[in-house]
Amino acid sequence: MVATLELGNGGERHNGTVESELAVLRGWSWPYTVVHGAHDGPRTTVTAGIHGCEYVSIYAAMRLARELDPAEVMGQVVVVPVVNLPSYWERTAFVGPYDGKNLNRLFPGKSTGTFSEALAYFAFNTFILPNDAYIDLHGGDLVEDLAPFAGYLPGTDPAVEERSRAMADAFGLSYIISRFAGASAPTGLTFTAAAERGVASVLAEAGGCGQLTLDDVELLVAGTRRALTVAGNLAGDPTPPQPSRHLDQSEHVAAGCDGFWICDVQAGDHVSEGQELGRILGIAGELRDTVTAQRDGVITVRTTSAAVKKGGMLFSLGS
Repeated sequence: MVATLELGNGGERHNGTVESELAVLRGWSWPYTVVHGAHDGPRTTVTAGIHGCEYVSIYAAMRLARELDPAEVMGQVVVVPVVNLPSYWERTAFVGPYDGKNLNRLFPGKSTGTFSEALAYFAFNTFILPNDAYIDLHGGDLVEDLAPFAGYLPGTDPAVEERSRAMADAFGLSYIISRFAGASAPTGLTFTAAAERGVASVLAEAGGCGQLTLDDVELLVAGTRRALTVAGNLAGDPTPPQPSRHLDQSEHVAAGCDGFWICDVQAGDHVSEGQELGRILGIAGELRDTVTAQRDGVITVRTTSAAVKKGGMLFSLGS
């Protein structure tokens, strides 16, 4: 039930598609590219489109697949531009159209589960696990404004953690987050599931609101090339033009009620404890909740949608 990728020959670029034998996934095939280097080295996979409307990440992966030169690559670099194909084609933010589940909360997946659970299982075992290193590219979804950041999982095997952090550093994005916190903190993420199983892994996000912003694409392309240097697939200096600010945690703050969200801050804003960050109104316009910062920090992600449900994320506060 786990597919094997055709890696092509040394010194060549190989484009292929792969299908799953899992019944719920039948009828779908996933395009991928292998840049098979002329020299021996590790295998690293770059994925994007875990969320189908994060177009900055998808285009960055497409560019990497076409621009990486097999003559300069050591080992193999596998690029999967769109993992969540149903979400991409149906333009669904965060969740899959068949079961309403967020793919990036389900890894390492479940072979006997719903479409998204089975897709997580297939993608994890086909694209992610058979690697020496793994890079997952994201960008703000249709209702997300974010400050560019990378993330890695601390507390794993020391060698895995060291390489994961070095790849995150190499991206040179505004922030590096080493832990997600809070009652609504995400679990089942690609890079955390991979790191827990011994694969050095990094998450990198740039862009926002489902827009294709080319400066953000360039951030991810250049950052991925430097991360591939850390992984051992490219030669060169992985030092970014500017260092990232390390955040010990980024806490997801959820809506306490349904309503109409009016947010007073932008991604990247620094806020102080007690500062009013926004309000939730009822449909009739009445004030239902005032949201304040529980500590000093920086807004790493904010929800731009006015329509919010109880328990849905309003913003993430890093510190």
